[in-house]
Amino acid sequence: MKIVILNGSPKFEKSATMQSMKYLEQNYEKHEFQYIHIVKEVKSYEKDTEKLKALCTMVQEADAVIWAFPLYHALVHSNYKRFIELIFENKLESYFKDKYTAAFSTSIHYADIHAHNYIRAISEDLGMNYVEYLSHEMQDLTKENRRSELKLFFENLLEFANEGLTTSKLYNSVSKSNFEYSAGATDKVIDTNKKIIIITDAAKEDINLNKMIDKYKSFIKGSVEILNLNDADIKGPCLGCCKCGAENKCVYDGKDGYREFLDHIINNADIIIFAGSIKDRYLSSHFKLIYDRSFRYNHVPIFKGKHIGYIISGKLSEDQNLRQILEFHTQGGNLIGFVTDEAEDNSLIDNQIYAFAKMSINYSERNYFKPETFLNIAGSKLFADAIEGGLGAIFIQDYKYYKKNNLIKKVPLKEKAQGKVMRYLMKRKKFKEHVQKNMVDFMITGHKKALEKDRGKNNGE
Repeated sequence: MKIVILNGSPKFEKSATMQSMKYLEQNYEKHEFQYIHIVKEVKSYEKDTEKLKALCTMVQEADAVIWAFPLYHALVHSNYKRFIELIFENKLESYFKDKYTAAFSTSIHYADIHAHNYIRAISEDLGMNYVEYLSHEMQDLTKENRRSELKLFFENLLEFANEGLTTSKLYNSVSKSNFEYSAGATDKVIDTNKKIIIITDAAKEDINLNKMIDKYKSFIKGSVEILNLNDADIKGPCLGCCKCGAENKCVYDGKDGYREFLDHIINNADIIIFAGSIKDRYLSSHFKLIYDRSFRYNHVPIFKGKHIGYIISGKLSEDQNLRQILEFHTQGGNLIGFVTDEAEDNSLIDNQIYAFAKMSINYSERNYFKPETFLNIAGSKLFADAIEGGLGAIFIQDYKYYKKNNLIKKVPLKEKAQGKVMRYLMKRKKFKEHVQKNMVDFMITGHKKALEKDRGKNNGE
């Protein structure tokens, strides 16, 4: 069978992801493997539609396709994302239709499910027969059991393709809208001394997005700066070289203006608003580029202490995977929320933008930060474990930051001792029965003390 590998790594043949594909090629010699290095060629695809069509013809002639990529900021690399955009922009979906496909990734497992949700949804939008995904840790190829599951993953794909087995569809297409937002008069403003920076990639044709940005700005009496990504001096994408790990120095430093662009936001904004239009099932690849390049600061939560919100043009409610990815990007900051144009009601959108603007100021002025949920708590723990281990030897600045900010947490000795004593006592029948009988009361003992203390405080005691 002819297998096309769509390589999403900027390191091309030297990527950890590609070593796993080479392993499959070595072990299944009767099959023909064709590698397409997407990240390397995407600029030429933008300029030469015939070259893009030639690539798509390779897909059309294949028996099966593997999307193979390392994770970049909860998704695929920005150039891989751009390649997907080009398929839809040039209406080349038919080349992918009915092809059996699977997805393989390498990462430390941070937000890997969201990247795979994205690729599955894209595959289904292209009319492909999506079989399954396999998410490996970067060093899994060195482990025998992981190599075995890699083989099984590939054999499953071959079996589906060879027998023409039926796959199931998980995602509905994101619907399009011809609604054009028309803002009403602004009759109220919010006075603030907080500094707001709006980051957008809005072009002239993004009518609704531009109008929503203007409407938000009209409600604010204070400093609102708009930074358009189309004007930013960004020479190229993240190369995945990890040279930034030692001193947070990127290979692009001094060659483009990205560091100054990012540092300006970090050093000046109290409130950051990202404003973009949904493009396929994410924002644009231009947005993905700035997220990827922010890796110059590695795994440090660069927006810690900021209040972050999103103005989105498009059906965000139909793309919950994107919503969660954007929530991931607020790690260390406070999520204001989302406002979109999908209500298709001018007055309602005006009111939603006002409420969004009011909350952005209220949260910042009151210094209110919502408690983190599983998304960021689990992500922080995963990073901390990785950085305490081998990753910290490469990402030295990460290790220093995590140690300084007590993010590499150990279970306190007192808690360990309490747990050990309780486990011993719970082996005793009478003690266990007493605990179980009074469990609900025990669970709120501390809460009752807090309420009593507060009651006394309010009564002036």
